[in-house]
Amino acid sequence: MRILMSSSLVLLAACGLEVSAPIGVQPIFPELEKPGQFNRMYTFTESAEGTIRVWTQEQGDRTNLYEMRKSAKGEWGPVREISEFPNQGMLTEPSFSPADGRLYYASNAILPRRGKGQDPNIWRVKATGRGWATPEPLSDTINTGASELSPVMDMSGRLYFTSNHSRGEGGHDIYEAVWDDARNDWVVSNMPDGFNSKRADAQLAVSPDGERIFFYTYREPKLGFVDIWTATRDSDSVWQLPTNLGPSVNTVGPDLGPSVSLDGKTLYFSRDGQLMRLPMKEALISEGWTGQDPE
Repeated sequence: MRILMSSSLVLLAACGLEVSAPIGVQPIFPELEKPGQFNRMYTFTESAEGTIRVWTQEQGDRTNLYEMRKSAKGEWGPVREISEFPNQGMLTEPSFSPADGRLYYASNAILPRRGKGQDPNIWRVKATGRGWATPEPLSDTINTGASELSPVMDMSGRLYFTSNHSRGEGGHDIYEAVWDDARNDWVVSNMPDGFNSKRADAQLAVSPDGERIFFYTYREPKLGFVDIWTATRDSDSVWQLPTNLGPSVNTVGPDLGPSVSLDGKTLYFSRDGQLMRLPMKEALISEGWTGQDPE
């Protein structure tokens, strides 16, 4: 793959086009201590203004959300646990929406209208100047009583999430939902046949324009225990079957928790529990990898 990238740069230079060397995978927080296996970080997201960063981090059997906020002087403040969101030990997979600016995430808090249950459901909340407004769960059309996770939204307001509801293929499956004003509720659709696998397909990311989706999966071919895969829409806006991102992103270690910057130019993901960034153009270089030796 390194040879392929170098050859491409030489060709562009020969054509008189300005090129830059590949940046490669870089840690988002090089100043933080690298996490171990019991405090892995994943699913990083940043607000549209670029002033709030939120991510998931494990603490043993618990998962929490953490944030950093940028001051008026442009300096990042300290890491803070978001302890005010309702939960029973699980806050996970945050994503700022480019459509409404709110933070979507999953929590196993007891839903007020049910008064029971510990399964994770999808919630959303507005950021305020120094904190957060009151979080609210989505409707029962989304939060079914199964485990709903990984909420992500594109700029048109289409919502994607995963669920292990019995209507799926098995494990956690990916679903698409759109808001219907007439019903005053969400309308949920299955992904096309063959899109989901029999095992878990989880930790979603979607490009702001809604034309590309990312997720981790156990399916073959794969380089590690789980790999990050991607899929795009065709000219009729139909989702095509997913393919492996290949060795430009995936390794023999755990690569998971993808997310996309709100300008669509950067892929974020977790590698060995550490939050990483990679320019999208580089992330897609080996898209469609079929199991051949990457060397």
